[in-house]
Amino acid sequence: MTERRVTLAGPLNFRDVGGYETSSGTPVPWGRVFRSDSLHRLTELDGSKLHELGIRTALDFRAHDELTEIGIGHLGDLEIRHLHLPTTDRALHVVKPRPDWTPPSSAAEVYLNMMEHGAAAYAAALHALAEPENLPAVFFCMAGKDRTGVFSAVLLGLLGVADRDIVADYALTHEVIDAIHERTREARPGIDEDVWSRLPPDIIGAHAATMEGLLGLIHDRWGSLAGYVDAIGVDVATVARLRTSLLTPS
Repeated sequence: MTERRVTLAGPLNFRDVGGYETSSGTPVPWGRVFRSDSLHRLTELDGSKLHELGIRTALDFRAHDELTEIGIGHLGDLEIRHLHLPTTDRALHVVKPRPDWTPPSSAAEVYLNMMEHGAAAYAAALHALAEPENLPAVFFCMAGKDRTGVFSAVLLGLLGVADRDIVADYALTHEVIDAIHERTREARPGIDEDVWSRLPPDIIGAHAATMEGLLGLIHDRWGSLAGYVDAIGVDVATVARLRTSLLTPS
């Protein structure tokens, strides 16, 4: 497996996160971890493809209401363990903001907020991926851009992938973002428009500058991605297991 994008009939943004070089010189193996937009759109043919890939676990970062309203579709018919790990209800606390809430000025700030409010979900996902029996695995949200993009950055950073590759991995979503937004509007008419109206314009796309900005904010807040995962309760032993689990070819 050496293809970045995995072509499916349903999901539009299903990608392998393998192949990136790490600081240790060991590349992230292909076929171990994937990222995607919502898997509720899987077709029966897609299910056969996921079986070929050997997917054992699906980490679902969607909010409670997204899962309730949309469900998991054909994913529920597959022999794949579904772990619901909502980052937050409605992801960003913008539908019913607190009285003292002020809109973030950039997509990078949105993501920093997501990392704080979604800490428990991201920690649980890292713990899950540290266990070899859960692999290969895929993690996803609605568009496979925001909640998924943040987690991909955290994961790749912990594995020793360079910032430039983390940024490039995030920006790949921009190639399909228009089609993803169109599908989301069809699935949840009138809901997400209200959410987007409260957010900075750059959140609509998947621009390299957004991830570059987030990595800078992470450095300012926690010193590094390793500092972030330590702050959210993922200890050194778990990080070591994660690296062993994901950097060892199957």
